[in-house]
Amino acid sequence: MAAVAATPSQKQSWWPLLWGLVGFLLLPQLPFFELMIPIGQPLLLLVPVIAVCSIVGWKLGGRAALAVIWLALSVWMLLQPAGPAGTPYDQMARGWVILLAASFGMVSLWSTTSPFFVRALTAVGLATVVGFLIALSAPSGIARFQHAAGEELTRRVSSTIDRIQQSMDTPEWKQLAEKMPALDTWNDESEAAMRAIPDHTAGLLPALLALESLAALALGWGIYQRISPVKIGPPLSPLTEFRFNDQLVWGVAVGATLCLLPAFADGRTAGLNLLVFFGVLYLIRGLGVLAWIARGRYAVIVILSLIPQVCIMLGVLALALGLGDTWLDLRRRPRTT
Repeated sequence: MAAVAATPSQKQSWWPLLWGLVGFLLLPQLPFFELMIPIGQPLLLLVPVIAVCSIVGWKLGGRAALAVIWLALSVWMLLQPAGPAGTPYDQMARGWVILLAASFGMVSLWSTTSPFFVRALTAVGLATVVGFLIALSAPSGIARFQHAAGEELTRRVSSTIDRIQQSMDTPEWKQLAEKMPALDTWNDESEAAMRAIPDHTAGLLPALLALESLAALALGWGIYQRISPVKIGPPLSPLTEFRFNDQLVWGVAVGATLCLLPAFADGRTAGLNLLVFFGVLYLIRGLGVLAWIARGRYAVIVILSLIPQVCIMLGVLALALGLGDTWLDLRRRPRTT
């Protein structure tokens, strides 16, 4: 283990990590996104992950002071409410953070040579299993957790709509609305869409929470690898090299089976969660293929994604490329010059 920890690594740029960190911190504050991101306080997830990485690094010969500082910060974060204090969702959110951080720490200590994605996926799976067992042992089982999630998302919708209504009551907005009457219609449609989101999001909470957790683990891992001289594993690869075990395609297959076949109608919610979770993973893999084709010119992909019609086509293409890369392995083929 000490040999792994002491292995020098190439200095990594902060820019990709900073862009990811900005998105991770800002998206939960934006309308619509705040209704789809389970834990609206991203630092509540991020800080304990860095603390666990620091503890693992200390066990491998790193500085104890770094572990103590981040551990103290994570304890302080966990003492802050995740939403209205004392609500079931507040307890659920903080409980999940503890489960995730503990699982990632155990997996990292068990194998210091495994790549990050293997550790992260294993940690999320382990935390999900433990959380599922806890839900089954609680009164009312899983229904209680779904109800708590629905209440929290409904509260966020009401809060967002109230803020929008307050901004519409200002003289500046009324003057703008007189010049552009279509804005009132757009606001009414947006409000109706926001009110419908909790009904769909509550059932997809496991998949969305797992994806948010993977993002927090990746950012926490990247931050620790840059602030500590002692490494706890291989550094994150660029998006152009992102791939994972091809056997994960069975997650998509099982999810599609549960959703499409009438015989498995009772498992449709579980199937949707599998499709969302693994679908997003393959979408990111497809974006990696697109970035490889564009020779790492991420700006081209970002600019195209800002156009609504092109963004949908780009997403479909990325998903197709991600799934197709399972069999074609496009990035291992010789590039034509």
